[in-house]
This record gives sequence, structure tokens and C-alpha cells, in this order.
Amino acid sequence: MPRFKFRLEAALSLSKRSLEEQQRRLAHETQKLFQLQEASQEQERVWQFALEGQKDACQSSPQDLGLWQTFTQKQLELLRQREKEALQQEGVVERQRVRLLEAHQDREKLKKLKEKKRLVFNLKEQRREQAVLDEAGQIIFGRRNSS
Repeated sequence: MPRFKFRLEAALSLSKRSLEEQQRRLAHETQKLFQLQEASQEQERVWQFALEGQKDACQSSPQDLGLWQTFTQKQLELLRQREKEALQQEGVVERQRVRLLEAHQDREKLKKLKEKKRLVFNLKEQRREQAVLDEAGQIIFGRRNSS
């Protein structure tokens, strides 16, 4: 009995590898986003500290107020930069999710096509076997009747 061979087996294998690669990339990009969000939160804490220092300088040492204002402004700029980087990374993660979804859909299409082809192959094979059995039955019936 002939065995089923899926002509697009190589494409199916490649789609599986692509899916795995997209999953790895999504994990990497998500980790990077998490790190950027943590850095942003840490920068916000530093900025809050700078605001408190600026407030204290107003009350206790006005001569240091200029330094605290400069420090606070620099920390705010760094915070905005970190937030911008995190926002950009969110876009990267979202695009990677779309790529992962597309890779998953491609693999599912090929898997379904393979299963359909397998069913058609099995049906044809069953019909061929049935035809052979029918012919053998006719030959046996013909021999019995001619004796």
C-alpha cells in the first residue's frame, strides 16, 4: 500500500520553525519592554526624590535651590526619555504579536491542508482497494459459475 506524502512538508516544517522564532522574538521584546518599564519607574522615583529635595531647599537652604532645580529638570527629561522608549517598545511588542499571529495562521493553514490531503489520499486508497476486491470477487464468482 502506498504511503501518504505531503508535497508541502518542507513548507510546513519551515512554518513551524518560523512560529518558534516569532515566539522567541516576542519573549525577547516583551522582556525588553518589562526592563524599560522598570527603568522608567526607577527614574520616576529619582525625579520624585529631586522634587522633594527642591522643596526642602526652598524651605531650608535657598542657596541650593538652583542646583536642585537643575537636577530636577534633568531627572524629568530622563523620565520622559524612558517613558518614550517604553512606549516605542510597546509598539515593537505589538508588531511582534502580529507577526506571531501571522506565523501561527500560516502553520495552521498548512496543517489543515495536510490533513485534507491525507483524507483525500485515504479515500482514494480505500476506493482502489475496494475496486481490487470487487474485481477479485467477480473473478472468483465467474470461475465458480463456469465450472
